Amino acid sequence: MTARPLYKVEGGREYILRFKPITQLGHLFLLIGMTLSFITGLAMFFKFGERNIFDSLGLALGLPAPNTSQQLISWLHDWVGPILMLIAVVIVLVASDKKSGLKYITNVGEAYRVLVETAKYRFGKRKDYPPTPFYHPWQVLWVWGVIVGLLLLGVSGLFLVLEKWFYMYILPPWWRGFMSLLHIIGAFIFFAALPIHFLMGLFPTNWPMLKSQLLLRGYVEKEWWMAHHKAYAEEVLKKSGGGL
Repeated sequence: MTARPLYKVEGGREYILRFKPITQLGHLFLLIGMTLSFITGLAMFFKFGERNIFDSLGLALGLPAPNTSQQLISWLHDWVGPILMLIAVVIVLVASDKKSGLKYITNVGEAYRVLVETAKYRFGKRKDYPPTPFYHPWQVLWVWGVIVGLLLLGVSGLFLVLEKWFYMYILPPWWRGFMSLLHIIGAFIFFAALPIHFLMGLFPTNWPMLKSQLLLRGYVEKEWWMAHHKAYAEEVLKKSGGGL
């Protein structure tokens, strides 16, 4: 399969590849799985799932009364959400350029330098916005939050599901409390990023990126890149012979 070019001209406009469409599809799976797990996790944690809109939905799906909402919440939280997120992780690992991805999220020194320069710009000590690489420093932090949160949720959730659904008590009883604590910590880290991600996508300045994501296009206009990730855009344009 021919690799997609990083830079292309279409309809007189210049575009740079942000993510492969298949990777964007994985992102949508992750977002849906995260949202389902977040909503149902809140219902389970705060015990308000017994009498709510899940009841009528559970009855419509043929779940037996009177605990339809509890069963539906358990199914969505323990199986549907995690499976969607697992599909997303597999898609990203298989389809993405792992070497470049690791380079972007492990270059802590570069992220710190850009963050300092951005702060100078915000406080008026720098006139122009600093050239930013593929990921903004805050995006690097977000990615690591997702990775750490997923690992904590995945490991702890696996043991909790084995006990709840298959009655497999692998660990000593006191470990269950520890796993529950890890699950709560992972959920806090993981889902703290969810509303931030939603809000960032809704900012008008990010609409070109949002449009590319929703339509699974992969490419975003060069103007967006130059405004948000100028260092990476200039690197791609130099390699591709595109106009600066």
